[in-house]
Amino acid sequence: MLSFQGLRPSSALELQSYDVDHFDESERYAGASSMPLSAGTTAIMRARLSLPTLTLSLVKTFPRIIRGYQLTNAAAVVVPMDHVTSSRINGQPIASSIVVLTGASDCLVYEPVGRLIGVVYFTPPAREPWAQLGDGYRLLNPAPDVLVSLRRLISVTLETAANDPDFLNAPTSQTVVEQSLLSTMEAAIRTNVSSGPVPSVTDGYRRIVADVERLIRRDLTIWHKTTELAEQVGVSVRTLQSATLAICGMSPHRYSRVLRLWSVRRQLQLGPGRRSVKSCAIAHGFWHLSEFAASYRAAFGELPSETLQRSMRETI
Repeated sequence: MLSFQGLRPSSALELQSYDVDHFDESERYAGASSMPLSAGTTAIMRARLSLPTLTLSLVKTFPRIIRGYQLTNAAAVVVPMDHVTSSRINGQPIASSIVVLTGASDCLVYEPVGRLIGVVYFTPPAREPWAQLGDGYRLLNPAPDVLVSLRRLISVTLETAANDPDFLNAPTSQTVVEQSLLSTMEAAIRTNVSSGPVPSVTDGYRRIVADVERLIRRDLTIWHKTTELAEQVGVSVRTLQSATLAICGMSPHRYSRVLRLWSVRRQLQLGPGRRSVKSCAIAHGFWHLSEFAASYRAAFGELPSETLQRSMRETI
């Protein structure tokens, strides 16, 4: 398996590390945003090779929930470069599937552990099989040898960009690499073993989670009981619990806590005029400050006061 240990920055390859607070800078091109589930202990990395008509990246991620995507006249093909099988997209297990995102995709991706993924971002050519793809996401299960070929091609291309940048800076080489990536991705689509349409229950679960999140964000000072959330969304408690577990991998109460903690962190990182830790906590429904501080530290690896102090230093 390819790893960042074999890569280094060059005139052809950009190599950058991020923390959970600044990773969103690398996601803007796809109209996505990540919300961390834990601080994690490994560095978040991104290697990127820019070619004339596409961008190839290798990304080492962190436990998170991703929302998005908005790909205007573009597509992103996400290739698993590891053996993690616990991720889901809108409640569907990703396992070792390739994810194809095109146009506007209303997705919520649950990644309980960090991943190593290859991402190809490009404007699809006006030919089959790309022309038949509408907006949305698809899970591809290509022939095993095709998946192996695509992974190997991504690995070799990035290692070449790191160690022999002059080769990949040559226009002829760039054209060959682009065509190889496109043809191998097309083979993945053509050899895909269809898993059938998305179950209607999964579609319904995604809408329930969206409604729940709107209710939570409407007034963050209120902690709704699960029974209250279910009643306002118009489903049974069991259905609500099944929906948040399937889509977000957690209970409604824990999802509410994750949303609030990330919102508090964003607020503590604002510029001049920010409020105190206490006022931020209370504004998000955390009335017991010692419990709040413990939850915050468990999520982000530092106390909320440390986040505030650091952001104040950075704006001086």
